[in-house]
Amino acid sequence: MSYYINEERIDPKTFNVLRKAVGWDEKEIENIEIAIKNSKYMVLAKDEDHKVIGMARVIGDEGLIFYIQDVIVLPEFQGKGIGKMLIENILEYLEQYKGQKIKVGLMAAKEKEGFYKQYGFVERPNERDGCEMIKKL
Repeated sequence: MSYYINEERIDPKTFNVLRKAVGWDEKEIENIEIAIKNSKYMVLAKDEDHKVIGMARVIGDEGLIFYIQDVIVLPEFQGKGIGKMLIENILEYLEQYKGQKIKVGLMAAKEKEGFYKQYGFVERPNERDGCEMIKKL
């Protein structure tokens, strides 16, 4: 089976299907629509039948920081290089900001940190940075 990456926006229902498949909570459709609209860049992974099997997106201010968000691959397609294709596409997009010394962050899903380390991401806390913190509203 072959897979490909396409720069396009995901529909909110499919977004929730992907989230649910990897054990994440579903989000309100209206909130997903806002998030998609405000994303800087988004790619979808599809199979040869054009079914969405994964996604990744970038959010940020284009001046100081970007975050890679929602890197998701359906469980039955994990381990086939699709996550690698998604991240490499995202990092290629972000290369245009390289000279601006912009920081790229992400929050790895539990036990997925090693996947991102191969691309130069470092864990926090470390000798320089404290731990990543979030607050859900």
